[in-house]
Amino acid sequence: MATREGVEKLPDTKKYNLSSSKQDDLILSVVKHFPQSKKFLEYEDFYAMPTRENASEFLDAVAERYADRADELKGLVNYISNRPGVEKLGSHGLFTQFDMPIDLDTVAERVANHDGVIWTEVVSLRREDAERLHFNNAEAWKNLVRRNMNEIAKAHRIKVEDLEWYGAFHNTTYHPHIHLIIFSKGQEGFLSGKGIKELRCAFGQDIFRNEQYKLATIETGYRNELKEQLADLLQQLQTRQSTPNADYYLLLLRKIKEEAGQQKGKKLYGYLPRKIKKLVNFALHEFAKDGDLSEIYSKWNEANREKLSLYYDTKDKPDVPIEKNTELRSLKNMLIRTALSMNCNAQINVNTARIGFLFSMLAKQIVSSAGKRLDELNKMMPLTDSKEQDKIREKKLAHGQKEGADSNGIGDEVYDSQAAEGILTMLEYLISLGNQESAQETEEDTMPEVNYDFDNAYAEYLNDDNYDEDDDYDDEEEYYGLSL
Repeated sequence: MATREGVEKLPDTKKYNLSSSKQDDLILSVVKHFPQSKKFLEYEDFYAMPTRENASEFLDAVAERYADRADELKGLVNYISNRPGVEKLGSHGLFTQFDMPIDLDTVAERVANHDGVIWTEVVSLRREDAERLHFNNAEAWKNLVRRNMNEIAKAHRIKVEDLEWYGAFHNTTYHPHIHLIIFSKGQEGFLSGKGIKELRCAFGQDIFRNEQYKLATIETGYRNELKEQLADLLQQLQTRQSTPNADYYLLLLRKIKEEAGQQKGKKLYGYLPRKIKKLVNFALHEFAKDGDLSEIYSKWNEANREKLSLYYDTKDKPDVPIEKNTELRSLKNMLIRTALSMNCNAQINVNTARIGFLFSMLAKQIVSSAGKRLDELNKMMPLTDSKEQDKIREKKLAHGQKEGADSNGIGDEVYDSQAAEGILTMLEYLISLGNQESAQETEEDTMPEVNYDFDNAYAEYLNDDNYDEDDDYDDEEEYYGLSL
């Protein structure tokens, strides 16, 4: 019953055994001759779990993707369109920009006899991503390439009308992928490291569109928070509120004002000379050390890293510094506008609580002195008889004063004491604020004083900074998220 005709045989469990010594030797030889093969998803699987099956998958992928190295381009066309696992669209699996009959022999002959450069490329996904995103069939991959034809031409520096390409979908067990053959019918193109990044970005953003949208929305929220937080900090500096490192921030803004104010034309980051741009970059770098700004930008980087990890290797890549992030250039213009509009040399105002404390002490002295003086005057005044009091009362009524304001001045005395009590209550509140401020200042005085050495800090920043926004940036290894 285990071997009869029609029985469904279970997978061979030997494939889960560790790779053989022959496979290991062959893989060592392969990665030595083709170092780029270490970036294959198949190699990552083998490195994580070196089984016989994963070793076979990797070796098959290398044989498939480097077949053209043996100068067998004609055989490559036949291989990618007829190999086991290819999804055939008729008699073969080859497709191109338009739905027209493709004669395999004609295409193979055309590719083999092409005089210029021919690029053979592979776009691969993990099985779980292909199933989840419905890229498990040739139709989806064909439409993907067609939608991105302009991006493919741009990456290869080929005119769209000169671009010619052919592809085939291979529905392998663990890594469904397509093979592309690309060349130019007219002027020769070229593919740089930056072009490869552009291709990866174009395909990744298309395939992972829904995930990209969600993460981009989160990223936009953090970007808006950064703008609001920096605007609040600059507003505090403009109104001379007491903020940490206020003197240093004002120094940075004054430097920007001195340099940018001398320039003609638009005072925007993109129009400034390179020297002033570096100064603005340094200023934003220093402002970003603020605790709230630093925390928000850290969250932005987390969201951006997750977004880019969908199609870009983010392992061991540092976060892009805030001043080199092209998506946050508006922060630089915010610094420039603020620097040009404010008086950076004005002193920070004295705290109002401290002023209130001084006024309260002065008011207490005045009230105390006035009370004593009134007592002395009352003692010196002679007593009046009833007739004289009646005359005084009539005069007051004639002048519109209240009748109850006599009785030897008792009414007046009650009114004045209530007013004085209200004033003293308010002044006591100001005194309490002053005491709190004094306690805080006492704690601050115990902290070591921080001295800001702008010249040395700026010089050190320029020595470490070897990036220029005005230049093309092709080194994809320095920052994982730059310009993507």
